[in-house]
Amino acid sequence: MSINIHILSASKDIEPYSEELKSIAEATISSVEKLLPIKDVDIVLYDNPKATIDEIGGIGGYSPNANIIFISLNPRHPDFSGALKDELSFTLAHELHHTIRWQKQVDGDTLLEAMIFEGLADHFAIEATGRNKPAPWSYALTPEQKKILLKKASLEWQQPTYDNNSWFFGSKPDIIPRWTGYTLGYDFVAVYLKNHPVTSASKLASADASLFVS
Repeated sequence: MSINIHILSASKDIEPYSEELKSIAEATISSVEKLLPIKDVDIVLYDNPKATIDEIGGIGGYSPNANIIFISLNPRHPDFSGALKDELSFTLAHELHHTIRWQKQVDGDTLLEAMIFEGLADHFAIEATGRNKPAPWSYALTPEQKKILLKKASLEWQQPTYDNNSWFFGSKPDIIPRWTGYTLGYDFVAVYLKNHPVTSASKLASADASLFVS
């Protein structure tokens, strides 16, 4: 029933940040636990620049399953120190929501579920951290792009064979811009929350993806 924080500090560039990393992680876990119960998760923070996002100061997150979170760090990024507290907390809250939703055994491995999975995690991270701005991947499209790509996505909603790298990471940018899946998912959840002001992202952790599509 424990949450374990592992800081891999063999990297000489990570070691000076070890105490700060631990402090931020512990504070974030506490904030998340006030909204949703979390259990049985190993959190690994380590020097891994290739898996980080430049736009948020050299931090990245990945949860391969319900029980582990990898937080990649690039301590040599020029904005790393300044961005660390805000961006690490947001990223970790986002990834913790992923483990919570997985542990609730939400069904589905479709494009729609993937979009809602990410959109809910970002709205939850905003709720948990009190941050007043979304992540850059949540507003990566113009209104015209949204219209076109929403129509394209709707043709693939229920397909488990969708191209995740294309929809979320821009592996085919000429067809689907980088972060499209994140932006569309964020918007779906935003509209639902606007239309249901008495609820919140934390109360929707086990909601079916179809709830967010009219």
